[in-house]
Amino acid sequence: MIMGTVDKNFYPGWVRKAITFTIDDGNIPLDKKFIDTVKPGGILGTFNISSPKLNEYTPEFYREFYRGYGISNHCKLHPRVRTEKTALELADGIFDPATADKTKLHRTEREGLYKYFANNSYWANMADAETYCRLADEGRADIEAVFGEGSVTTFVWPYCEQDCEYVKDYIINKAGYIAVRKTGALRDTTGFSLPADRWRWSYNAGHTDLLDVAEKYEAYPDDGQLKFFCFGLHSHDYERGNCWDRLEAFVERFGSRPDTYYYATVEDIFKYEDAVKAVTVTENSVTNPSDIPVFVKINGNPTVLAAGSTLEFS
Repeated sequence: MIMGTVDKNFYPGWVRKAITFTIDDGNIPLDKKFIDTVKPGGILGTFNISSPKLNEYTPEFYREFYRGYGISNHCKLHPRVRTEKTALELADGIFDPATADKTKLHRTEREGLYKYFANNSYWANMADAETYCRLADEGRADIEAVFGEGSVTTFVWPYCEQDCEYVKDYIINKAGYIAVRKTGALRDTTGFSLPADRWRWSYNAGHTDLLDVAEKYEAYPDDGQLKFFCFGLHSHDYERGNCWDRLEAFVERFGSRPDTYYYATVEDIFKYEDAVKAVTVTENSVTNPSDIPVFVKINGNPTVLAAGSTLEFS
């Protein structure tokens, strides 16, 4: 092949734009409704599970139910975190310590874990920093016991990114994840670029603005870079908001278009981005050192670089 211009900024299928989703908690009845809605359009994504949700059915059920989708760790017991050790200190920031209603905060049998009456409406979990990290590790182990060792490579914060440096350092720097997601719709403020910081990435749209932001994504011009559209946040959002029709309209318009969009899990999109970044181009060759095929164009001609391959120029 004659040396020329190498454009490596393509997803599989030689498209620039990806679509994915990130759905929290593991609500089986409503996740089923969600999957039944997006599956006809070939739209893939990742489900973020708090591991006690895996106790309702058999491991075989969960493996089949989520087959083809990504699975992320949403921390066992879905806790918040405080660094303080006493019940009264743990209440600080949620209740006024001087007037805290102790009937709304209870120590549990697990050391370092408390139950509190959040927003005066529901009981939730709160943990000290060390307990939170243990729960994160236990959640990952529980999920991998069902889906297989190494199946969990990402973490999603319950209640958004927690304001605790000890926990953030552990989750981001020591637990071995490739990405950590927070909460909050970015809409189109990043130009739909791939997350610049995978340790604090977030999705573009929720259930209320899904179609509006997706339309902006569709219209976003080709600037030669890989683009990223991810929507969330819970399958129950569509139920509580009575807006399954909005998701159906999204799938009808933006699904089943492999000539325009790359449909993949969050993890697979990040892995593919890494493979693209690893491609090297010299005067004499182009090399893909990764373990997955990479789609490029050489002199405008679509070319697939096999995993671990080098294409020499004549």
